[in-house]
Amino acid sequence: MPTELNWDVTLQPIHTKTGVISERVVIARNDTGKLLGVRSDQYRPFYNHELESLVRRISKNPGFEFKGYEEFSNGKRILAFFENKQNNFHLCGEKVKDYLIIGNSHDASSKLFVGTSSYMFRCENQFSEKIRSFERKHTKGLNPDEILIEELIETYEYGRKDLYERMERLASIKVNPKLVRQLAHQLLETVAINYALTDMEIPQQRLVQSKKNKLFMECVFQEMDELGATAWGLFNGVTRYTSNHLKGNPGFGVVNGKGEEMNRKALQLLFSQV
Repeated sequence: MPTELNWDVTLQPIHTKTGVISERVVIARNDTGKLLGVRSDQYRPFYNHELESLVRRISKNPGFEFKGYEEFSNGKRILAFFENKQNNFHLCGEKVKDYLIIGNSHDASSKLFVGTSSYMFRCENQFSEKIRSFERKHTKGLNPDEILIEELIETYEYGRKDLYERMERLASIKVNPKLVRQLAHQLLETVAINYALTDMEIPQQRLVQSKKNKLFMECVFQEMDELGATAWGLFNGVTRYTSNHLKGNPGFGVVNGKGEEMNRKALQLLFSQV
């Protein structure tokens, strides 16, 4: 991962044949001119140089080691990763690394946010979660100098501990084939079974017979064999697939794209069983 951002964003007016559209602005890269978004004139970017300044401030804390940046969608979203060096972390008996994430977008797809990302040594599974209690809107009131590093780190620690506690509860929840099928149907491509239905019958679905779906189910059964037939084992089957096999999902931490979406949907379903 690169440890520097060698470009920034600019705000440019929108010109038309009849003049300038005063209430809208274009957000573009200052190196390539690539368009990143069109927003209202009340939009206030969190510039890359401000993100780098925030990174330097966090790096002064000896408990966190800056690892680098990840860019997605040509720079529309940028993430900064810090490895938490304060403890040797374990989750449900498995050794993990934990990372503090600072996320920012230049297309208004997300606010400035803090997140946590875990990496499991045993199988290289990764999963992440935003910490909703620390988010900053891209408005005129956004002032990077007012972001308190102590508050930011405390918020991350609270979110990490809360996530770990919920994960630990997953290990105590037994799952049955019905829940496995329900999760697979939510995350994978399915096809309706064609037969006449009465008003009282529930439409049935089956998984598409594809290499992708087959690989997903193999990951699920492998993790459940190793970790047990629990919600924790089932979730690790999902993260094994999204971390190691899902195509078109580059980047560290599985915090963006299809992999992040699948992990999030899986957690929502499994946490509902607790």
